[in-house]
Amino acid sequence: MTRPAKASTGAVRADCPRCGAPTLRQTAGLPWAVTVDDSRHTPAQAAQLTRPNRLAWCLRESPWSGMRLAEVLPSVHSKDCPHAHVLEHECPEGTLPGRRPEGALC
Repeated sequence: MTRPAKASTGAVRADCPRCGAPTLRQTAGLPWAVTVDDSRHTPAQAAQLTRPNRLAWCLRESPWSGMRLAEVLPSVHSKDCPHAHVLEHECPEGTLPGRRPEGALC
């Protein structure tokens, strides 16, 4: 029997308040709030899509602890990581100005 994951221990699903895109947001366990796209990539794909202001995060999912984001540090993160990777959220070009999601670089 599995128990439900605690929503406050990691990432939670939420739509971006500015562009409406599906995102994941985590504030607990990190020194700052992080908002990422809810699109999963392999580590290699994520590495190709990162830029200086758009970082990749390792998405660790468990039925016991829910979703949790871990920072991908290229010097120590395995290239063969079995977990999905996600990218920091950026609102699409041309999105009307509005409230910027906390933790997003858009």
